[in-house]
Amino acid sequence: MKKMFLIAAMMVATLTASAQSNPGTFSIQPKVGIGFSKITDDEAKFKFGIGAGVEGQYQIFNWLAASGGVMYQQMGSKIKDQDGIDMSDVKINLDYIQIPMMAKFYVAKGLSLGAGIQPGFLTKAKIKVGGEYGKLLKEYGGADEVDIKDNVEKFDLCFPLCVAYELPMGLFFEARYNYGVTDVAKDYDHGDKKNSNFSSYIDDKNLLFQLTVGYKIPF
Repeated sequence: MKKMFLIAAMMVATLTASAQSNPGTFSIQPKVGIGFSKITDDEAKFKFGIGAGVEGQYQIFNWLAASGGVMYQQMGSKIKDQDGIDMSDVKINLDYIQIPMMAKFYVAKGLSLGAGIQPGFLTKAKIKVGGEYGKLLKEYGGADEVDIKDNVEKFDLCFPLCVAYELPMGLFFEARYNYGVTDVAKDYDHGDKKNSNFSSYIDDKNLLFQLTVGYKIPF
């Protein structure tokens, strides 16, 4: 019985060691996942979205790796109820192409913590009215979806933090927190956003919690 436990322990140790790349190696990592985003404004609440992309990672040392990639992510916000009016079906949909650049620190075999910088570029910006309000708008000849791309900044900058775990076969799971530092709405009235009816709804930064699963392909 002791021999069996010893053999099992050696196998686990071997597999765990193989979960982390050797220094000087490079890997491609396709990934897909979900996100919960909002605009950091008192009138906003979290909205669900999906994302997908690919990253390349270079293992510098056993404990340090650098990565860069491209990610398409659905973001935006829901609007909170206002003055007793139900606004739960009103969504601001913002889609971005993100370019994350990360430094990853391996604190244990397969387990890493990361930090970096991430520029993003707006591809879509719309306000969508669903539910009964959306039906009423259509009935009276209105539009339940309005393009607001001209009112949103095309560039978004955030600082991501992440924790990831890699399994021996190359599968990995990652949780990422992205905090934006650039305004979502464009300036109005000489930079005073409060004078704009639109920018009062998106007067702040992007915030995103991201959960992804991917596969590490060594090269």
